[in-house]
Amino acid sequence: MNEPDKKISVLCLGPKGSGKTTLMKKLEHAEGIDYTYSPVPTIGTNIYDIHYLNKNGKKQMLSVREVGGEMAPLWNNYLDGVEKIIYVVDTSNLCQISEATVLLYKLLAEPRLKNTKFILVLSKMDAAYRQMRNEALLMLQYTRLCKELPNSITLLEASPLTGEGIDKLIELLGAQKPNLKFKGQVKNNI
Repeated sequence: MNEPDKKISVLCLGPKGSGKTTLMKKLEHAEGIDYTYSPVPTIGTNIYDIHYLNKNGKKQMLSVREVGGEMAPLWNNYLDGVEKIIYVVDTSNLCQISEATVLLYKLLAEPRLKNTKFILVLSKMDAAYRQMRNEALLMLQYTRLCKELPNSITLLEASPLTGEGIDKLIELLGAQKPNLKFKGQVKNNI
């Protein structure tokens, strides 16, 4: 008997070349990740099974769908039922930040994502210097976003090469989000 298709409630999005695939492979604990190759943009989608221990020490699995940056015009096709979005930005490439900002704001304006939890991953922190991080946040207007959005964005610095932020991202993905009602709105917390 075949199992029904598993529901994918987490998406990994970001502009092409932001490091989504390498980050997902690191989360999946894939063996033999080659960090010396020149990455090929993901055309289409990949599904990664992330294994983690929940608060009770029980093994859990969460499937994450990575949708290639080349497919940004088609991202809307994957938004139904999404609970969390990992949005990856390459902090070592300030030229890409403008594109990343436009794509992020389009997602934030999408009515189907009004209750979705966003995890903004500043990737490739090992290749960036501290000022680039600050410039990226300024260009993304992160402070303004935090003030204006009813559903805050969680900021995370990560590097698949050094492992920085990987455990925290798994923790954020595995956290249950209780629905708490505030003044007639549903507010999601991780």
